[in-house]
Amino acid sequence: MYLSLNWLKDFVEIPKSITPEALGEKLTMHTVEVEKVERLADKYKNIVVGKILEVKPHPNADKLSLALVDIGREKLEIVCGASNIKPGQFVPVALVGAILQNGMEIKPVEIRGVKSNGMLCAEDELGLGDGHEGIMILEKAKIGQAFGDYLNLDDVIFEVDNKSITHRADLWSHYGLARDISAFLNTKFKVYSPAKNIFKAKKITFRFKVKIEDFSLCPRYMAIGLEGIKIAPSPKWLQDRLTACGMRPINNIVDVTNYVLLELGQPLHAFDKNFIDHITVRRAKAGEVMETLDGVKRKLEPDMLLIADKTKPVAIAGVMGGRTSEINDQTESIIIESANFDFHSVRETAQKLGLRTEASMRFEKGLDPNLCELGLARAVELIMQICPNARVAGNLADEKKFKLNSGPIDLDLNWLSQFIGQKFEAKQVKQILEKLGFLVKVAGDNFKVTIPSWRAVHDISLKEDLAEEVARIYGYNNLKAELPKIDLAPPLFIPEKVLIRKIKNILSLGAGLAETYNYSFTNLEKIRKINFNSNDVIKLANPLTDGMTALRPCLEIGLLENIKTNQAEEETIGLYEIGSIFINKPGENSLPFQEKHLNLVLAQNGGIDLFRKAKGVIEYLLAALNLKVKFEPDVYGAKIFADDMEIGWVGEISAGTVRAFNLKKAAALAEIRLNGLLKAVTNAPGKQYQEPPKYPEVLRDLAFVVNEKILYNNIVKEIKNFSDLIKQVELFDVYQGDKLGQGKKSLAFHIIYQADKTLTSEEVDEVQEKLVTHLEKELEAKVRDF
Repeated sequence: MYLSLNWLKDFVEIPKSITPEALGEKLTMHTVEVEKVERLADKYKNIVVGKILEVKPHPNADKLSLALVDIGREKLEIVCGASNIKPGQFVPVALVGAILQNGMEIKPVEIRGVKSNGMLCAEDELGLGDGHEGIMILEKAKIGQAFGDYLNLDDVIFEVDNKSITHRADLWSHYGLARDISAFLNTKFKVYSPAKNIFKAKKITFRFKVKIEDFSLCPRYMAIGLEGIKIAPSPKWLQDRLTACGMRPINNIVDVTNYVLLELGQPLHAFDKNFIDHITVRRAKAGEVMETLDGVKRKLEPDMLLIADKTKPVAIAGVMGGRTSEINDQTESIIIESANFDFHSVRETAQKLGLRTEASMRFEKGLDPNLCELGLARAVELIMQICPNARVAGNLADEKKFKLNSGPIDLDLNWLSQFIGQKFEAKQVKQILEKLGFLVKVAGDNFKVTIPSWRAVHDISLKEDLAEEVARIYGYNNLKAELPKIDLAPPLFIPEKVLIRKIKNILSLGAGLAETYNYSFTNLEKIRKINFNSNDVIKLANPLTDGMTALRPCLEIGLLENIKTNQAEEETIGLYEIGSIFINKPGENSLPFQEKHLNLVLAQNGGIDLFRKAKGVIEYLLAALNLKVKFEPDVYGAKIFADDMEIGWVGEISAGTVRAFNLKKAAALAEIRLNGLLKAVTNAPGKQYQEPPKYPEVLRDLAFVVNEKILYNNIVKEIKNFSDLIKQVELFDVYQGDKLGQGKKSLAFHIIYQADKTLTSEEVDEVQEKLVTHLEKELEAKVRDF
């Protein structure tokens, strides 16, 4: 978007001490990103006014002439192909080094054997029109005068990045940006107020009707009729402003609509009254086709919003008008439309048609419905100014149904200062907000802020939005770079997270296992392979795939699948996973049971006691967590105890499960409830220094056969209580088989002896023999000798 400095000055006072470059920088820091600041006169650098002294034929070309041109400081001979040049004419001369609007750079050249030291320019080459029939002839010019001075180009153009104002519909105009400039410069803003009774007609000579079928797509539609129109070129001042901002002048009526769009941000459209007397705002019908002003016939879709007469569409709402009702040289009466359209509708229509216009870009941002009246009044005012015989002759139509959220918003001064990190005074905040058009009521440190309509569509709605307005007008660069003053508090301590991190370090770094992450989803087929009760499975109502139809009731399934995937590549496999399981039984708050588990699996080819190996990993883990570990045999393996609290299970995976998962290796599994392990860790006493024993330990192994009904705990108790020399008892093997006999089991223990002296082998052997005799008597145990 282009902004004219002179146009901005119509609405805001800009001190002479502020250069255009400085203003561009302030705009960037406070409101919009200015990409370029260009003085219009610089566009015509090295282009001057020259007077043709002599014209003669080119010696080597019939269609070329040689013009001797006086530019004041020297006379130049220039080769020219135009037929309209004559001696005595004043013409624009592009000197060597000039760059024309089409990007062509003027260099000294030789044309058909004659050197040419410049170029005489046509209108299109200077960007001043489409004419290329001949050289541009100047009126009332001075020899040697800079062409920019001849055109009175004392304006400066700011090129604004459109992305920086994409959420600010009010800034797509000189008027809206002037309001922001007045706020950060703290200068006077000139509010545009149209003359009273601007829409009143002395006599209504024609009428038209307006019908809106859906107010959600068109919250407001205004139109008024004028007659006494004479289509002609616009005044030079109006053309100059349009040209400076990148718009091509067309005729006085069309130029006025474009002028209002650039000045106030309200798109307008003018219809020739002879072609329309009834206006309906409706959706397109299936198969409708309309030729737009650019001469393209466009196929319309049913969701597109149109302006139509009784029989056909005459404009695409918010995008472009149609050929059938456009202004032409015979137009004498017009109807001017000033409407507000739904921004979603305009955006979608423009995208589908591949037709983005200056009007659609503004409607897409969500314009203020109240802007319709201001824009229409300004258009009527300008038309009556440049067309002396123009007058309001048709009725004023104003169909509307909208409601804006204008607040008020409660704003606390102390909160604002803390939020921004800068102390503000009430007077300072009130001044900034009022400069931006907000209505502010102050009661001590509390403000009630009413939102102006041009910021209430979908821009300002929260106190945080108001804080942003205060901060940017005050200047982000003026805010002190200070750290916020807040209470320094340690991060939230989550014991479970800490424990999980410890477990991962122990198992990954110390035990050499690999961590794996599996989906929480599985299917009933895999669940049946581990003989889990399908009634306890939580099934998904809308599964992603056939392989993910239920929530996993255990981690074992995923880990066994991991072994299957990797068994061909790895000799030995050690994996672990920490994750949640889900069971269809009531848990807390009547929700299905959910709990975090730690599972680990070891897999290897036959010949290795994987149960013992898995048990060793568990011992290593719990010892690293400062817990006393104990294993109690059961039918399938052994229960795991940490400080006498049962927390899990370890054992070899059954042959049936191995076959079901198509595993080629034997496997062992350990499962630990994480909340049980956390409770054990939490209740465990802190580590205390213990002086190492002065005298060495003596280790003896003892394996014996007992009745399978005798409990492990009773056996350990008998061993420990037998002698004060026995300091520790550890089970390392359990066996049941045909060799032992029916109802028998074999247990093997490590027994550690220690005393306040160095024990001899004879002393230990003596106690061991007595222990065997005691166990034979009390438990009917027999020493295993095979």
